Amino acid sequence: MSRTPSLETQVRSLRRQLAEEEQRAVGFMRERDIYRVRATKAEQECAEWKARFDKLLERTPKEPS
Repeated sequence: MSRTPSLETQVRSLRRQLAEEEQRAVGFMRERDIYRVRATKAEQECAEWKARFDKLLERTPKEPS
């Protein structure tokens, strides 16, 4: 059976793990922001195309009922 690490070693290990997890969190936030920007851009492009399509529909002659 091995010895349990000293408190100092445990603290250093936990601090290292915390720093690693904080870096992962920063990476996830960066990715989230990238996807958020992409989603916003896609929504804007969709709205622009819808407006263009609506203008084209307005220009088409209407058939008499």
